Amino acid sequence: MIKNIVINKQKITLDPAQLIQSGGEGMVFGVGDTAVKLYHQPTTQRTAKLRCLLDSGLAAQMPEGILGPTALVMNQDGRVVGFQMPRLPAGSLPLKKLSNPHFWQKNKPPLTAILDLFQQIHATLARLHQLGIVVGDLNDHNLYFTPHASRFTPLWIDVDSYQFGGYPCPVALQSFLDPALYGVADLGKRPYFTPLTDWYAFTVLLVKSLLQVHPYGGAHKQYKSLLARAKAGVSVLDTAVTYPQSARPLNTLSDEVRHQIHLIFEQGQRHPFPVQLLASQHFSHQPVSAPTSSLQSPVSNLQSSKLLLAVNGVIEHVAITAHGRIWAIVREEADYRLVRLGVGGKLDEMALFKGQPGYRFGIFDHYLAINPPQGRQLLILDIGGRQPQKVTMIETALFRETAVFAATSQHLYRIAGTWIMRGSVQNGLYVEDAIATAHRNQTCFWASPHTETLAGYHRIFDENRFFLIHDGGSYDIPIPPLAQGESLVETAVTFTSHALAIQLGIRHKGQMRTDTYLADLNGQLRANTPTLPPPNVLFHSEGMLHWEPAQLTFIPH
Repeated sequence: MIKNIVINKQKITLDPAQLIQSGGEGMVFGVGDTAVKLYHQPTTQRTAKLRCLLDSGLAAQMPEGILGPTALVMNQDGRVVGFQMPRLPAGSLPLKKLSNPHFWQKNKPPLTAILDLFQQIHATLARLHQLGIVVGDLNDHNLYFTPHASRFTPLWIDVDSYQFGGYPCPVALQSFLDPALYGVADLGKRPYFTPLTDWYAFTVLLVKSLLQVHPYGGAHKQYKSLLARAKAGVSVLDTAVTYPQSARPLNTLSDEVRHQIHLIFEQGQRHPFPVQLLASQHFSHQPVSAPTSSLQSPVSNLQSSKLLLAVNGVIEHVAITAHGRIWAIVREEADYRLVRLGVGGKLDEMALFKGQPGYRFGIFDHYLAINPPQGRQLLILDIGGRQPQKVTMIETALFRETAVFAATSQHLYRIAGTWIMRGSVQNGLYVEDAIATAHRNQTCFWASPHTETLAGYHRIFDENRFFLIHDGGSYDIPIPPLAQGESLVETAVTFTSHALAIQLGIRHKGQMRTDTYLADLNGQLRANTPTLPPPNVLFHSEGMLHWEPAQLTFIPH
């Protein structure tokens, strides 16, 4: 499948390996240091809107950090099918990371850097409004930031959906949509958004990023959903709301900032967020206590457990070895180490290395694969003795800028060229064999902790083809394709000894839903949870490790 396009009279051939993302509206490809978005369904209205943005000079006046259209993209017949734009720098993260408590736990982003980031976002948003541009679909999926040691820099994408020149913004993510627009059936019918709806979304972003909870988050006995809470004006400040334990304390915010939350989310007022309240003196400087990671032992029910391990840091990875032992990689500040555990607690530990947050790991047999942040290298260490010993260094392919590898109890799986490779250490040497084909930069997979099973998918343009490899057999998993306008945002896979479940986070017209598919180890879809009781499994979340009777517990990828 090849796509031929023309940019500034230059012919360019795209192939699937260049695909960065496929969404509900179109596909984004990397072309050098730029990106190209091709619409699934080019229309005359989209063409007119792009021409308005480029010909009016608005595109040239965009503030720094706006990754908007720079040139039209044509097909071979001269029809406009998309546009060219700057490409997100490597290592950029979506703003939604800041609302994830686990991200804070692992990375400890400086509060001053986040406040500075929002001051930059505030200035950019104000400048866009001065230009007569309304973002409309302002959310933490289309705002990115580049984390640096001293400063976070905001980056804005999906600029073609902005509202300007009489052209509407046709989409919005509901959790950021002003409740005043809840009754609008078709946002693309006319311009509905205003600068004030943008400032509403800005405040949602701010609260989520600082407290790790939506302004209408938590639980309420009467108003069960976010929409119901928004219509009733019951925010997280309300004493009848059960505040999430994983969120940061409300007293992180000053009285002035909490008053703004009250005015906007309870009283329904709309105004630009006061920029002076983004100064650091309006936020608590009390240190947040370091979370304690803990490990629980096998239990007979879900309510009782026995503590095996507690660390003043982060449990980065855990595995059950082929011999049934529990090994965990923990990090305290910059120190990574291996901890071996038994039913009675910690048996011994081994210092590994010093490094920043973000390393990823795989444990197979008595070997450890280490992948550095934003890298494709895999360092293989022998961790069976008293000190780690280097075996080899190899590389793997990337998928969405993340190295693709996974480990079962006996093997390490990676991608080399167009092959999925299965590796192990024999007589001190790392050896591999090719077990299946892969698509360059477009294949992702997960490995089972119970059996020699691999499951994943190939992304070929706007298709996602799911596969299963088990005991030498290769199977297609017949998961239905996405409907028109849908985009796959997240994928997760979990295994039992007899089955697997694939969980898809799908976005459609501003709504998020989760589809779950259960399959046996022959790749056949099953409507119900497998009837055979699965064995106990080990899982961890938010730094907590537990033994429990296995359930289909999903770990986000």
